[in-house]
Amino acid sequence: MPSPEFEALLTAIRASPRPEPAAGADGVRQARESMDLALGSIPLADGVLTGETDAGGCPAVWVRPQGGAMDRVLLYLHGGGYRAGSATAFSGFASQFAAVMGMPVLLPDYRLAPEHRFPSAVEDVVLAYRWLLDEGGYSPGRVVLLGDTAGGGLVVAAMLAARDLGLPQPAAGACLSPLFDLTASGGSYDKFADDDPIYSRAQALAAAADYLGEANPREPLASPLFADLSGLAPLMVHAAEREVLVDDARSLVAAVLAAGGRANLEIWPDLMHFWHLFVPDVPESTAAVLGVAEFLLTYIGA
Repeated sequence: MPSPEFEALLTAIRASPRPEPAAGADGVRQARESMDLALGSIPLADGVLTGETDAGGCPAVWVRPQGGAMDRVLLYLHGGGYRAGSATAFSGFASQFAAVMGMPVLLPDYRLAPEHRFPSAVEDVVLAYRWLLDEGGYSPGRVVLLGDTAGGGLVVAAMLAARDLGLPQPAAGACLSPLFDLTASGGSYDKFADDDPIYSRAQALAAAADYLGEANPREPLASPLFADLSGLAPLMVHAAEREVLVDDARSLVAAVLAAGGRANLEIWPDLMHFWHLFVPDVPESTAAVLGVAEFLLTYIGA
């Protein structure tokens, strides 16, 4: 059974209409403003500091716990449908991982659509990853990737791009309620359309239209579900049982395993899209964050 804290949260969310994407420049502006307002209100975890940097040409934000280990790093890729979100807005949420894992987090401010279309976001994340290896002095075995929604898709896209460029894989990656298929063809979009109070096919297709432009939605670095998924670092994928993106999660993990890779799939019952966001106030969010941290630390070392 869901906790009282989660039930109260879900009731509050369902009391408001589900956000649907508006078209055009005004829609993009509204999406960015609302996401920055909502995410930017999340406070930093105790003992965590932030600072701006330039990660190989991609602006980024460091989120560092005081006294944390400096020989390993988490590269966090924010969500927002490739057209909204920012490193600053997601710093509060990312600070929970910095505190729990005792290590710095780097959040790239990758370029957003429609001003910068595919593959700009992937290119920026690879720039930041390469910068960590070359300028930051991090061993690839001491770098882990984490992302939510579109950022979860970027985690796998960045791994694919790194592989194809001959770069070493990071130690591991984790994806929270990820968007892996910009064709939005998963059956769960219809099956759970009335159950998911956060995300919808309309949002996925709006993200795809702004991000892709004329590009094929089945392009592997845009929709990793259609990629050759061999040779990737170990993955963990989280999804809620009745969210519209759950089929993306199931299909991607099945494809990684079929390609001979390592992937853990966790489907959480009775929750909602990207429930992790409500850490530390909701027990299910805290448990999920701790589970992801434990998985990543297994590969990166404590």
